Amino acid sequence: MDARTWFLLVMLLWILFDAGQSAEWEDIQYDPSHPGKCTINPGVVLNPGVSIKDPTHECRKILCGLNGRVVYHSCGVSILPPPCRYGGYINPDLPYPDCCSKALLCN
Repeated sequence: MDARTWFLLVMLLWILFDAGQSAEWEDIQYDPSHPGKCTINPGVVLNPGVSIKDPTHECRKILCGLNGRVVYHSCGVSILPPPCRYGGYINPDLPYPDCCSKALLCN
């Protein structure tokens, strides 16, 4: 297999797997001065049901639940075959999950 065919195959696999790779975790972000809301930090207080792109991260979504329960959605992790690796986010200003695309670096 020549280098161009191999590179196209890696790119195709990357595109197919990249869209489905995400990570999710929960936290409690409750502040008694904002009852029932999610207090991410003093400048980010969300009502239940509100979802925003996390202003403290390049590409992550925050979903506010009841009583400060927060669900974070990140781009997740995927593994590339050597010698390829991911670089930085290509368009971190796009909304989540469109901001998840990363540069593909292959030696």
